[in-house]
Amino acid sequence: MLKLSELLGKTAISNLHLNFRCEKIWVKPEGRKQLLPVFRKLSFVNLFNISEEYDLNWTMFILQGAPTLKELCITVRDHLCEMTKGKRRYMHEFSEEKDKGLEWEPSALDFNHHSLAELCIYGFRAQDKFVRYARNIMEAAVNLVAVNLYKNPGCEKCKRRLPSGWTLTEMLLIRDKISKGMSSNVGVRFPS
Repeated sequence: MLKLSELLGKTAISNLHLNFRCEKIWVKPEGRKQLLPVFRKLSFVNLFNISEEYDLNWTMFILQGAPTLKELCITVRDHLCEMTKGKRRYMHEFSEEKDKGLEWEPSALDFNHHSLAELCIYGFRAQDKFVRYARNIMEAAVNLVAVNLYKNPGCEKCKRRLPSGWTLTEMLLIRDKISKGMSSNVGVRFPS
């Protein structure tokens, strides 16, 4: 597994785009001390093609190491049209078998993030792991304004076969599941 702090060295980045097309999560969660020198200016993170099999809480380490992060976008999907498969998959250094056991260990139970304003989840489903993740972000990001939830975005080949948009019933049920018992004024939205 790869440590972003070692890969990026002393470079302070403002945007981070990672594509997990080969299915394996090849980024090792790190603590705030290791990531702060690299992520101190980070304002935008986009994580593509995270497998639907993973719990998303492992991404919380990015929030802890990036105090100026304003927007976090995650795309969750196992999209066979675009995934690297077969022999080509093994050409990538960090892509052995899926590592379903990857977990994030929080270093502080009362962690607060003061800059994150927007969370976007593409490929959101009304499953417990997605709801729990949205709630965890809402609890940690004290100034969060919006949680934008999108259905599975298909590629050009198959997006016509996928259901488009949310029904009113789905939106109400999901919003209720995410917001239930929380004292947050975060807008849970369903852009099309």
